[in-house]
Amino acid sequence: MISDTARREDLAEESGPPILRVEGMTVRYDSSRGDVVAVDDVSFSLGRGERVALVGESGSGKTTLGLALAGFLTQPSVHITHERLEFDGVPVSRTVRTRLPVRTPGLSMVFQDAMTTLDPVWTIGSQLAAVIRAQRSGATGATGTNGANAGAGAGHRWLHRRADRAAIREISRHWLDKVGLRDTDRVLRARPYELSGGMRQRAMIAIALCGSPRLLIADEPTSALDASLARDAMEMLLGLTRESGASVLVISHDILLAQEYTDRTFVMYGGRIVEKRGSAKLAETATHPYTVGLLRCVPTLDSAELDELPTLASVAAANAPAAPAPTPVVKAPAPPASTPPASTPPASAPARTPVAPAQRRPLIRTDHREGQ
Repeated sequence: MISDTARREDLAEESGPPILRVEGMTVRYDSSRGDVVAVDDVSFSLGRGERVALVGESGSGKTTLGLALAGFLTQPSVHITHERLEFDGVPVSRTVRTRLPVRTPGLSMVFQDAMTTLDPVWTIGSQLAAVIRAQRSGATGATGTNGANAGAGAGHRWLHRRADRAAIREISRHWLDKVGLRDTDRVLRARPYELSGGMRQRAMIAIALCGSPRLLIADEPTSALDASLARDAMEMLLGLTRESGASVLVISHDILLAQEYTDRTFVMYGGRIVEKRGSAKLAETATHPYTVGLLRCVPTLDSAELDELPTLASVAAANAPAAPAPTPVVKAPAPPASTPPASTPPASAPARTPVAPAQRRPLIRTDHREGQ
C-alpha cells in the first residue's frame, strides 16, 4: 500500500489545478475463487488541458480503471472503494449505481470496439442527436450532479422545435466533418453495421466530442484503424481536444505513441501505477524494471532481436540475491559391464481358428424410412 505521505508528495508534484483527483482507488471483482483485485490503491491527478497516457500489458487494470472513473462498472459483483475522488473540484461518490457520464456533464469515453459500443438499432445521426440534446439540457437546466436530469424538460421542448432539430443536424454534420467523415448525410442515416471499422471508430469519437467534454477517457482509440491511419487519428483526436482545452487520459499498449502525443506517462502493472514520468524523457528517466522492459521490447531498425517482456517472476529473480555456487558432485565409477543373458526367442503366436461360413452372422439390411 502507498503511504499517505508518499501520496501527498506525488500529488504535489503535479502542477496546475486538477480536473480529476484520485486517491486510493481500488476495484475488486467477486469470483468463485474469492475476490480479484483489478485496481490496487491507485492515486493520481490530471491537470486541466493535460494529456496523460496510461500504458501497460493486457490485464494490468488499465481499462478497469478507466471504466471505474467513468462510472460504467455497474455490476453487483464489482466493488469500488476510494479515499478521494473529485471531478472538476466536486467530490464524486463512486458506487456501483452511480454513473458519472450521466449525472456529471463534462466527461466522455471512447471505447476500444465501436461495433459493440454503438447502438446497432439507432442511426449515427440519432445517437449524435441524443448526446447533443443531453448537453443542451444540462446547459439550460440546473447544474451539478443532477443537472442533466433537471433540464430534461427544457431540452425536450428545445429538441422538438423544427428549427432546433435542423440545428442539431447541422451540429452533427460539423462533428462528422471534424473527424474526417466526408459524406456526412449518408453517415447520419447509416446504422453502425453499415459502416467500416474505421468509419465507426471516427463516428464514436465524434459522439464523444460533440458533448464538449472537459475530460475525455480514450481507451485504445485507434485499435480499429490501420497502422498508417492510427497516428493521423491520434493527431486528429488530440488536436480537437486541444482546441476545446479538454484533458485527455489515453489508455494504450503503444508506449511510443504515449511518448509522442502525451505530456506524462503512467505505467500500470499488476493493478498498480508503478511509475509516473514525463513522456518526452521517459526512456532516459525510467527506473522501474517493468518500464525499462517495455522500452526494451520496442523494435528498432538497429535491434537484432526483441527482449522478453519482464514478468513478476523475472523481476523478482533479477532482484533476488545470488545463490551460492553448487557443490560439485563426484560420480562413482560405473561397475564393469556384465555379460548380457542369452536372448530368449519370442513365443510363437497361437494359430487362428477359421470360422465356418455357417457361423458368420448374416448381414441385415435395414430401411430407416418411416413405416418400414
